[in-house]
Amino acid sequence: MAIIFDSHTHSDNSPDGSHSITFMCEKAVEKGLSGLCITDHCEMNVYKEERFDLRIAQSIFETNKEGRVFNGQLSVLSGIEISDVFYDLDLTNQVLGSIQVDQVIVSQHTSEDHMDVYYSNFKLWSSQQIHEYLEWYFRYLLDVARWDGYDVMGHLTYPIRYISGVHHIPVDLSRYQDLIDQVLETVASKGKAIELNTSGLRQVLGDTMPNFHLLKRFRELGGEYVTLGSDAHKAEELGEGIPRAMEMLEEAGFEYRTVYKEHQPLQFKIV
Repeated sequence: MAIIFDSHTHSDNSPDGSHSITFMCEKAVEKGLSGLCITDHCEMNVYKEERFDLRIAQSIFETNKEGRVFNGQLSVLSGIEISDVFYDLDLTNQVLGSIQVDQVIVSQHTSEDHMDVYYSNFKLWSSQQIHEYLEWYFRYLLDVARWDGYDVMGHLTYPIRYISGVHHIPVDLSRYQDLIDQVLETVASKGKAIELNTSGLRQVLGDTMPNFHLLKRFRELGGEYVTLGSDAHKAEELGEGIPRAMEMLEEAGFEYRTVYKEHQPLQFKIV
């Protein structure tokens, strides 16, 4: 039986999360997980308006408390998923400097106008607009990859969840391969990790983010660290897809899966 650690999960401290950290830990034990990292959202473009300072402080407090409660049953680590880091870089650095977490996932949920693409109706976009957006997105990720404030780059192909998954618009990612290679090579050279996000396996997308081709490409470009995350927003989603992700890791040439503790990558043999 696979030993499952879920490195990307959301509690009700995230605006779109459903369950308390206590309930998530109880469910994780019930499902036989070895551990999880609570990585609640921190959206920098609406940080002050949405009071993410309070949300993150509460998330970390509850995580640390449940880590003590479940000691010996479940490894409970603290984290944050931070997006739109260059919206106000000084504030981003201030936020990250003021908290103590095990793992920082950096993601990019918004388009150039700082609107989460979750709300975008890509059927109303022209093919040229989609192309320009994806070029902008991967260039933005390249800037993020060069930044030092993260441990893990989350769901590298996030827009595909909506463009192809929700709106059924095919995307030829090979058009952006040079840019994506630069992102992956930069992450690898800085000794950072990418995440193999399994949420797409249970959603209409039907694939991981990134897909197997890009996972393998990361390995070819010197990538060493890959975390596995369900991106669960409900307790019942914890650990979903991770056994398949471990198979993909092995097929792509990796021997280990990675878990971050105190920002240090701990590697565990894939079993």
